[in-house]
Amino acid sequence: MTGRTNSINSIIIVGGGASGVVLAAHLLKSPNPDLRVTLIEKRPHFGQGIAYSTLLSAHVLNVGAAGMSAYADDPGNFWRWLLERGLATPEQAPVYAPRSLYARYLKELLDDLETRERETGRLRLIREESLSISPTASGVEVALANGTSVVAHLAVLATGHDEQPAQGHAIRMGSEADTALDPDSRIVVLGTGLSMVDAFLSLEQRGHRGDIIAVSRRGLLPSPHRKGNPIKLD
Repeated sequence: MTGRTNSINSIIIVGGGASGVVLAAHLLKSPNPDLRVTLIEKRPHFGQGIAYSTLLSAHVLNVGAAGMSAYADDPGNFWRWLLERGLATPEQAPVYAPRSLYARYLKELLDDLETRERETGRLRLIREESLSISPTASGVEVALANGTSVVAHLAVLATGHDEQPAQGHAIRMGSEADTALDPDSRIVVLGTGLSMVDAFLSLEQRGHRGDIIAVSRRGLLPSPHRKGNPIKLD
């Protein structure tokens, strides 16, 4: 977070993925009628980022639905959302929902915010790439790729993970560089964590037939969740 002011009435969130959308939702719970939140996202859709832009149903959340609410003071929000739409039943708990469903949940959350704040003008959505942030006498100025800029008292960086690989030899699954591969080619996956599982599932869904080799410095694999019996407290 960057900026300097004694009276904070305007905030720019650079990055409109899950963190940016959830932060906007929390900020707009403020009763301050003068508060203005600007959400900037370079991707076509808000609330997705890298993690939730996948359409593969096998790409699921690694946290149960009961722990994925957008609101800390309403921990059952996402779970109720699934139940109300018939996307889960109480008997299925714990449910590890597809990440594409979570993207839909965040989209509806943002749609509700837009509808609620349409008359007040407290929320502004900008689909554009942010190039730089500069301090000003009253706060910050964010320069956009289209040649315009946005000013506010504070800027919050919620840019998520870098989609560009550290070396030119590797490709991140789901990025623009992730083009079609020979289905019989041998593929090396760097790492054996949850991203490796995502990569394998993506390749499997594409019908890949070649060897897939996962390389790890520590030789560890992700552990499955165990079904717990939480203790209910008064």
